[in-house]
Amino acid sequence: MAHRDQIRTLTHLGEIEYTDTGTGPTLVFLHLVLAAGDHWDELITALSDRYRCIAPTLPMGAHRLPAHADADLTPTGLAAAVAELLENLDANDVTLIGNDTGGAIAQIVAADHGERVARLVLNNCDMYDEFPPKLFATLRPIARTPAGLYLLSQIMRIKATWYLPIAFGRLTHTRHDHDDKIRRWGAALRNSRHVRRDASKAILGMNPSHTNNAARTLATNQRPTLIAWGNDDRVFTYANAERFAIEIPNTYLELIADACAFVCWDQPERLAHLIDHHIQTHLQQ
Repeated sequence: MAHRDQIRTLTHLGEIEYTDTGTGPTLVFLHLVLAAGDHWDELITALSDRYRCIAPTLPMGAHRLPAHADADLTPTGLAAAVAELLENLDANDVTLIGNDTGGAIAQIVAADHGERVARLVLNNCDMYDEFPPKLFATLRPIARTPAGLYLLSQIMRIKATWYLPIAFGRLTHTRHDHDDKIRRWGAALRNSRHVRRDASKAILGMNPSHTNNAARTLATNQRPTLIAWGNDDRVFTYANAERFAIEIPNTYLELIADACAFVCWDQPERLAHLIDHHIQTHLQQ
């Protein structure tokens, strides 16, 4: 995977890093908690020959630049930072793409800061009352004390733990293709108490009120929305995706075979095709 230079921009949370690859209509990718923008590398490789691909690393536990000590790292605060990124880059007519936690944030950005967002793409992610998903509810007590996340960061040194069911095991079919990413994410959490502080705030800020409020707002607009859902997901509830497709206007749902929640890891080419079709179909809307 080609190295992509990190660029910095200032938001109300502090400086955040992002990559900016390719030219064409703008795509912005939002990652999950305890991960970074490189979560999307394979998908960006599949799309950057015809799109401008922007992938920020939000301060959620795998970032290199700690947020301000008093930063609002609730989902609404993180969504506001994404909106600032779009403004700083003068990015318009954006297709916003989110997976896992990033999907929840994408919904909030589209609902509360949608001026620059023309289209939405959601992979398997938090919706409605499922924020966070039940499988990862144990992260909340871990995040309540500094020692909890430090211990987690030490456990992440052990490669044998990475693909356990309570880690990435139920999120992807792939094994070891993404070891370098996971190693970097764990090191970022381990090497800075300020990063662990930020991760704690982001995890404890997750609450279904944010996703439910976003859904209510999104139900009043006509923004074209694609839900590209990995059919083998055992973490996020498919019934929520079906409900979203019914309740949110101009939304359609596509199932992707042989993919878990991390569709961009398991089926990047198929996902790229669906995103391309979604954009070209609605580019003039």
